[in-house]
Amino acid sequence: MFAKHLLTFIALVTFVRAQSFIGCVDNMPSDTNEVEIEGDCQSTCKNQGYEYAFWSSFENDCQCGNSPPKTFMYNVAQDEYGKCLPYDREVTKIHVPFQFHICAKTIELSSTKLVKASSTIVSTMSECFDFCPEADYIAIAPQWVKTTYECRCGGMPTSYNPVICGEGSFYGYSNPSSKGNRVKGVIGAGGGGGKKTKAKPQRLGKQKLIQQVEKVEEKPKKYFGAL
Repeated sequence: MFAKHLLTFIALVTFVRAQSFIGCVDNMPSDTNEVEIEGDCQSTCKNQGYEYAFWSSFENDCQCGNSPPKTFMYNVAQDEYGKCLPYDREVTKIHVPFQFHICAKTIELSSTKLVKASSTIVSTMSECFDFCPEADYIAIAPQWVKTTYECRCGGMPTSYNPVICGEGSFYGYSNPSSKGNRVKGVIGAGGGGGKKTKAKPQRLGKQKLIQQVEKVEEKPKKYFGAL
């Protein structure tokens, strides 16, 4: 059931968005600039060439910048899906193929033929995305006191325990454009699993064959004259 849920999640993501939620903060880097919103905050910052968007729904205020938030700026969210508290800002990382999935207390990533599960410590979230560009899934845990991030890369999770996004929790990201997820997405969309097999040609009975021929003959001919 868990594997089916993950495959369904991948299958639903049919295109790669150029931005992703990375956390809720109660402060911002010094190089952010307030901008006039055109559409929404994330698209505005993206169109103006920034790397990060800081959106406050309470103040209806958008700030754009090129520096990521520090770990001490992070605050707890309202749920495991990254809904920020009214007074906090929702931070979006622009120009990244990974899409936020869920926050988890614990998360175990699989190793596959295409990607091996690994773990490292980085100083920014961006380094984790750059460290594992071909991973199917990334889990990043901001370490508020240590001012670093634990970065885990690998295949899709074998297990995870959802929890409110906050200190010590892993922010999980799937990469819809990875080779492994593209394959799983095709299988998931078809409702199956395991090895891919070629579809066997369908045998048509005599009556069905006649019906198909008649249906083809009924199609109107193309008209190439002037309208």
